[in-house]
Amino acid sequence: MQAVRVLKFGGTSVGDAANIRKVVEVIRSRAGAVPIVVFSAMGDTTDALAAIGRAASEGRAGEAAAALSSLREAHGALVETLLAGRGSGVWSSCAPLFDQIEAMARGLAVLEDFSPAVQDRLLGFGEILSTRILCEVLRGEGMPVAWVDAREVVVTDDRHTQAEPLFEATAARAAEVLSPLVRSGQIPVTQGFIARSSAGAMTTLGRGGSDFTASLLGAALGAEEIEIWTDVDGIMTADPSLVPAAKNIPVMSFQEASELAFFGARVLHPKTLAPAVERGIPVRVLNTSRPERPGTVIVASSPPGGGPVKSIAYKEGMVVVNLVSARMFKARGFLRRVFETLDRHRIAPDLVSTSEVSVALAVTPWAHLDSAVEELRGLGTVSVLTGQVVVAVVGDGLKGTPGILGQVFRDLDDLRVAMVSEGGSEVAVSFVVEERDLPAVVSRLHRRFFETEDDRGS
Repeated sequence: MQAVRVLKFGGTSVGDAANIRKVVEVIRSRAGAVPIVVFSAMGDTTDALAAIGRAASEGRAGEAAAALSSLREAHGALVETLLAGRGSGVWSSCAPLFDQIEAMARGLAVLEDFSPAVQDRLLGFGEILSTRILCEVLRGEGMPVAWVDAREVVVTDDRHTQAEPLFEATAARAAEVLSPLVRSGQIPVTQGFIARSSAGAMTTLGRGGSDFTASLLGAALGAEEIEIWTDVDGIMTADPSLVPAAKNIPVMSFQEASELAFFGARVLHPKTLAPAVERGIPVRVLNTSRPERPGTVIVASSPPGGGPVKSIAYKEGMVVVNLVSARMFKARGFLRRVFETLDRHRIAPDLVSTSEVSVALAVTPWAHLDSAVEELRGLGTVSVLTGQVVVAVVGDGLKGTPGILGQVFRDLDDLRVAMVSEGGSEVAVSFVVEERDLPAVVSRLHRRFFETEDDRGS
């Protein structure tokens, strides 16, 4: 079979006519390998559909109708701009979809139910709409595209809103549905967010699902590379909004990318990469607005050389829970009881630091946190710090660098560090500071590990 390259374009890449025209040129430039194209919903469509569903189910029918009207008008205006004079055909296939959304909204108003299964059905309309429109745009540019319903390819378990793909079943469907199109030289265009359970129910893969679908299809078909097109120049050494001197990272390992994603880097979710990386397929992150930039390529293991740190990530809005129980000294089962309590309240800590009689937990402030804290008070004295942020220094080189902790904290000795976690991951050192100190922390770390005198003077 001819070489395959999977191209995934996020919502910002297809959010307006100007960006869509750039997408067309990117796809055209990939003629050396048959592209399989995965599109997200346009712009903020998924959020708009969720808002329509919530408003309708909560009895705010007027608000739901107004939001649906705006969504219909936005798509109609985009069709007219992109397909001036020849958009009637594609709109005839889009209009019934909006009628179905309207009918669902009326049903939600009656049932007052916006269950996960209903969410999957409603939110899935966004990508059906975008791919219908974009197929016609590409066809008008002379490309031999074929619209493919991802629900006929991606097979999942039955968990709504966060379904887990079943790789073997998906690979079999990809070979049956996509391979013949590729062999005939056609360009399959499909969706990334929607799927179908093995029992036939419509499911969605959750946010980041389009990346996941691209990785699954690339792995299933043995693609030479997977390209994730977004609105940033790849993965950076730090958040450019905090550090203007942040630099692009040309190559990084899967483990590094996973740690960055876990600690707040907003480019990729680690599980979306796994199918491709496990099969040795590189994943490249690129900027639709600046396609000439090299972006970042993620591979199984990054090449040797370079400094110990690859990037600095952070996760805001955290809470630190400190539990001290002197009576648990040398007692068995202390940590087991702590984590059983968290599990009962569906709380998964992001960082954990322990001693013989205490444990510190950095957690996201879930709805059940207060009740969990109250139960933990039965084990000892509990204190809670709000307004915290987890900072992670990430790099494969950390595991082979003596004294790295000293380097990380050398310029932070005037700041309060609530907890430190090092050793759980070989490629990350994580710690917690107050949110107000975040800009200073990230800037100081970036200066130490990435900036030269020339950078500081510019």
